[in-house]
Amino acid sequence: MNTQRRNAAWLFAFSDLAFLLLISLSLIPSAPPDIALRLSEMKLPEVPDSRNLQPVTQRQEVWELQVLQVTGDVTSPFRLKRAGEKEGMMLDDTNLIPALEKLQQQQIMPVVLPEKTSMSQDFLFAAAALAKVWSTEESRTIVRPLPTGAAE
Repeated sequence: MNTQRRNAAWLFAFSDLAFLLLISLSLIPSAPPDIALRLSEMKLPEVPDSRNLQPVTQRQEVWELQVLQVTGDVTSPFRLKRAGEKEGMMLDDTNLIPALEKLQQQQIMPVVLPEKTSMSQDFLFAAAALAKVWSTEESRTIVRPLPTGAAE
């Protein structure tokens, strides 16, 4: 009889939790039917079934797109370099996209690393440049302005 009480208590706790979860999920607003939201996507290559396949031993290059603060010493807001190297190519707005296109031809997408003191404008330009170079027909960018409270 003692086990029946424990089972009943467990069943009550589970059903109570499920009910609370149902209530909380029903409070989340759903998107309008004409908008499809994709939060992430991963394209996996098709791998043939073969016992002769070996693991890839070639190391993949990792590149960094650093967003820097423009000061007296640093005249360009972007530095493109291999991870682990000290020096890299200093780039500005005009030559960033051509440099990214060269990397894209090698199937290398750099990681964006903004400095704390860099300008948000430069960071957004770097993100937009990456999106322009690596975008596909299915890519979408959704921007929703937030009210600032300031009178316009």
